[in-house]
Amino acid sequence: MDQLIPSLRVLLGPLAPAFRSEVYSSFCLTVVAWIVCLGRRTISRVWETTGHTQQRNHAAAYRLFSEAVWNWDKVCRLLLLHVLALAPGVRRWLVLDDTLAHKRGAKVAFGGIFLDAVLSTKKHKVFRFGNNWVVVGVVVELPFRPNRYFCLSILWRVYQKQGNKPKREHRTKNQLAAEMLAVLAGWLPTREILVVADSAYIGKHLLRQRPANVEALGPIHWKAALYEVLPEAQGRTKHGRRWPTPREMLANDQQGPATKQAIPFKNGVTRELEIKTIRGVCWYDTAGPKAVQVILVRDPAGQWRDEALVCTDVRLSATEILTGYCRRWSVEVAFADAKQLLGFHDPQVWSTLAVGRAAPMAWFVATLVVCWYGESGQYGPQAERHRPWYKDKETPTFADMLAACRLQLGQAWLKAESGSRADQEDKLAWLLEYVATSN
Repeated sequence: MDQLIPSLRVLLGPLAPAFRSEVYSSFCLTVVAWIVCLGRRTISRVWETTGHTQQRNHAAAYRLFSEAVWNWDKVCRLLLLHVLALAPGVRRWLVLDDTLAHKRGAKVAFGGIFLDAVLSTKKHKVFRFGNNWVVVGVVVELPFRPNRYFCLSILWRVYQKQGNKPKREHRTKNQLAAEMLAVLAGWLPTREILVVADSAYIGKHLLRQRPANVEALGPIHWKAALYEVLPEAQGRTKHGRRWPTPREMLANDQQGPATKQAIPFKNGVTRELEIKTIRGVCWYDTAGPKAVQVILVRDPAGQWRDEALVCTDVRLSATEILTGYCRRWSVEVAFADAKQLLGFHDPQVWSTLAVGRAAPMAWFVATLVVCWYGESGQYGPQAERHRPWYKDKETPTFADMLAACRLQLGQAWLKAESGSRADQEDKLAWLLEYVATSN
């Protein structure tokens, strides 16, 4: 199935400068096949989905990932224009996290034993062999689904353990994250960027080395050393007196009483929370001498755990910080969609180039599909899921967007070519055989 509909061509057309012409043709063919593929998305199965197995050897598909000259950063920089169209405004919310792609084989590039956060609990840790990916995504709010955030992955790096490398050549996950943010800040020099991350990334590399147009938001340790901010450095003195820790300030009302605020969240629920806003402090050991603000949150109802958040943008209100931090969950949903619906784990590749290109195709396709649906897909035929137990399901989900894209691609494919009865019968025969071998 290789029919590229006009609405997808509008999105893929601007990406052509990132490829040579013959590579671009193979890339577009692979993207369409990746969207409509049934069964595991191994490279050979994706190539079979194109319907070109009789005319061209499947080695062409492998060469796209292992030998062809192209770069994900250049491709995603061009796609970013469509992503930004879904998120108008001066401020861009980004989310940062990492995830594990399960792999097998001793020769898989960048392979290692890593914690699998999906399978682990607080009491039981699960470790798996695979590739560990650090991802930056743009968080967008779609007008046709106003009660949730969508994370569109736009940059990624695969992490490799140090091994025998010299320490100066090794890049930690935090360093990879900081480098990607620097790249994005260079792409958007006139925009305000606010990146949301969990406690694993709210550290020195992110806070101290961030570009001028980047601010950060995330959890701060309950025992963090906070200091009074000095207006100017006084000799060797970089900060003022020591403040209590976030835990001590939350417990002690003499440091400043908590105020009750009704915070409206994206799902339509409004919660009354006790909030302390601490300004005029610096987290010197981690963020340097510049002022940050700390938000301490307690739920009087006891349904939520206590939270301590740090934000380098001192202009934001407590409500903006709390609702902004909730955007972080969107990246977990994006990871789940890529793994369950787009075969993130499936490509069986091992070389350096192929590993760096094959798995992220799931993220690229996910971002492409959401952009396509937001710009034009929502106005075309929709695939209905006949499941009566989902009467109250809110739509569209990403699965609905992907199904609509498949439906419109399939309809265009059936109507293409001569449209003769013999042609329709040949296509139906191919489709039935393809579905029969989809396990």
